[in-house]
Amino acid sequence: MTLHTWSKRLRGCLLIGFFLTAILAPADGQTEQTVEVTIKDSAFKATGVLLLPGVPITVKIVNEDSIRHDFSSTLLQGHLTEVEGNGVIAHGRGIEGAYVEPKKNAIIRFTTEQPGRFEFRCTIHPTMRGELLLMNVGAA
Repeated sequence: MTLHTWSKRLRGCLLIGFFLTAILAPADGQTEQTVEVTIKDSAFKATGVLLLPGVPITVKIVNEDSIRHDFSSTLLQGHLTEVEGNGVIAHGRGIEGAYVEPKKNAIIRFTTEQPGRFEFRCTIHPTMRGELLLMNVGAA
């Protein structure tokens, strides 16, 4: 085997290793998953919406609009939830979401064991909707 062939195989193995680490790490004790939600032009744009149940979730919300919006989801109901925004932290069960003032941010933290598709929305502007997908590793 030539050095070039060996190098190509090693790179392939490393890529497969990184891929498997990314897929399996949450099941092996990942400490946090992050979803970033930007509100702009009265629409949600989310990244990182594929999540694993049982791993703490942090949703970072940035309101780039000049009007107030909120981030609400039935996914948050019944879970111990922490909401941080404008220098205030609220926590408890029964929190359904957070209002985000113009040009401000909010952070929502929670953990759920329940897989499924969960909609989030702005209750002020009903056409604003998005989705979080929680899947077990075996289902992916």
